[in-house]
Amino acid sequence: MTIFLTGGYGGIGSVIRTCLIEAGITVIAPTSSELDLSKEFDVSQYPAVDGFIHCAGINNIASYNEIKVNDLYKLFGVNTVSFVELCNKLKIKNDSNIIAIGSLYATATREGRMQYSMSKHALYGAVKTLALELAHCNTKVNMISPGFVDTPLTRKNNTKERIDDLNKNIPLGMTNPLEIGKLCVYFIKHNQAITGQNIIVDGGYSLKNI
Repeated sequence: MTIFLTGGYGGIGSVIRTCLIEAGITVIAPTSSELDLSKEFDVSQYPAVDGFIHCAGINNIASYNEIKVNDLYKLFGVNTVSFVELCNKLKIKNDSNIIAIGSLYATATREGRMQYSMSKHALYGAVKTLALELAHCNTKVNMISPGFVDTPLTRKNNTKERIDDLNKNIPLGMTNPLEIGKLCVYFIKHNQAITGQNIIVDGGYSLKNI
């Protein structure tokens, strides 16, 4: 079994990649320099795959009146448009699983997150539509949406006090990225009935609206 993975070297993506490999799955995971999703790209050199996970993404924080149109187009290109392009351009076999890594901001938002939230809302729309359009070949399309995940980048971008506050107030604490990786393995290897869904993995964060 071979899977194509974007964003496979980030905080969450690298754990997904490791979990897949440990489960005996061959992973094709080009780096961002090998496959620049913000520009026109060609994936015809890659072999047919048994599934696709889109974990690549960028997050520019800016209020609505600070947004630069070129930055918005680039963010949408990587986060959303490239997902649809890859579903079209990759040679994905029938009876496969496709996963888009979303975010809590696929269904919610906060100040300064307009660009990112827009892209993830749109990504979820793409997931649901593709789930219908690819059902004829038994290909399942879903979104996995992490909340606050305990990665080096999360710890770098937040103070110790903020980390402690999150772990205290999120019912199950911040999510270990292994949980995202293991869920990806389940979907890729075993899922035959779930499609068009957004699976939120946030330790109960969204239940409390914190």
